[in-house]
Amino acid sequence: MRVLLINPPATNTFEEHDEPDHPCMSIAYIASYLRLKKISVEVLDSKFERLNFDQTIERFKKNKYDIVGFTSFTHDVHNVDILATAFKKLDPKIVTILGGVHVTAVPYETLENFSSLDIVVVGEGEYTFHEICVALEKKKSFADIYGILYREKGEIMVNPVRMREQNLDVLPMPAYDLFPPAKKYQIITARGCPNFCSFCMSPYGRKIMRFRSLENVMEELGWIIKTYHPVEIRFNDETFSHDYDRAVKMLNMMMERGFHKQTKFKLSTRANKIDYDLAVLMLKANVGYVEIGVETGDPEIMIKTHKGTTVDQVVNAVLTAKKAGLTVGCGFIIGHPYETKETAKRTMDLMAELNPHVGAVGLMVPYPGTEVYELARQGKAGYKLLSVDWRDYNKQVGNALEMETLSRKEMERLQAYGYLKLYLKNGRYKELAKFMWTYRKAGFYLLKKQFGYEPDYNKVKAQQKEKIEKSVSVA
Repeated sequence: MRVLLINPPATNTFEEHDEPDHPCMSIAYIASYLRLKKISVEVLDSKFERLNFDQTIERFKKNKYDIVGFTSFTHDVHNVDILATAFKKLDPKIVTILGGVHVTAVPYETLENFSSLDIVVVGEGEYTFHEICVALEKKKSFADIYGILYREKGEIMVNPVRMREQNLDVLPMPAYDLFPPAKKYQIITARGCPNFCSFCMSPYGRKIMRFRSLENVMEELGWIIKTYHPVEIRFNDETFSHDYDRAVKMLNMMMERGFHKQTKFKLSTRANKIDYDLAVLMLKANVGYVEIGVETGDPEIMIKTHKGTTVDQVVNAVLTAKKAGLTVGCGFIIGHPYETKETAKRTMDLMAELNPHVGAVGLMVPYPGTEVYELARQGKAGYKLLSVDWRDYNKQVGNALEMETLSRKEMERLQAYGYLKLYLKNGRYKELAKFMWTYRKAGFYLLKKQFGYEPDYNKVKAQQKEKIEKSVSVA
């Protein structure tokens, strides 16, 4: 049994996730568990390696595989279909599987829309993927495998949901050795989020958080630092300091082992989960960057998002973190439930007032599995759904929705206004020039949209099909 796990290439590189500077952690975890179970597995992270579709297909041709497993976000799930279609033309017997956040939210619709996929995995996939491999190797039915949907005699079969592993220490370390060496890596010390933000799908589950033991976390940190000598390790927990005492203990343990002298760290937290003492401790532990989700500058909108924080808490958290000497990044969204031009402008004004070292403004995306998704589908909370094509579900340059009182173009203009005000009001002219150069591709794309440009997905699909046929024909 030979398995290939793929993070597909991006069609466009507008977002950080389209050109990551670190290996894909999710497929690294799947690979490590399969390897633990003595299954031959390889990985192909096309985004990380900067491979296009032709190059990815060429790499696939080099070996014979029984199974190809994919991961994807919503906006690039069509790219999985492109590859799966090509692979099945090269080898009709190959089994194609998709996991990840998108398919966890809408598994039936995804399998129904893409005939190139045989199986979809719902939730965390370590155990599920292994059981699929065993069933295929032994030619057994998939009926007893929890957490999957699959095709059988032309029908889509839906199996029961799989319970999540509670003891994360039993999972092996992610198989980063299967990827090309990187300068940056990710680590996750807990899975789950107890919060109910309207725009978040919470892929690791809500309510109950599952924590790794700190000794287990220190073991992985030590292994990554010793093996790869990274310049940065990012804690990928949804809220690093959800458990305040645990966060303090973790940072102290990192310093006791000297990790803070060997690399720097990056993390995300919430405005109500950080104070001055913790911020100072983070700085001592060489946390070079802290992200704080602000989302909105309007108190009423903050309540409607179910964020669980207040604008005053946000202001205090950002100023406290900056006072402690941390580099602070803040995320903002235009398009919350009941958003208006006035409330969105209030958010952009707050960004300029807070003056974070890095400010990111996303346009609301109705990601499947979120409350916003359901509101937009039903035309509630002031939403107008513009597209059901998942390729439009991109938070920077997409075209998924607008507000009844705020058109898509107005939302995009407010986004530009926010970025300009952040840099100009605070006299950060060189940084503005650098920002515009770095994101010039997205900027030109948005400028074209202001003058009526809309992507022709049928044309794009036809061009991609032509390329695939050419790649497959020379096999």
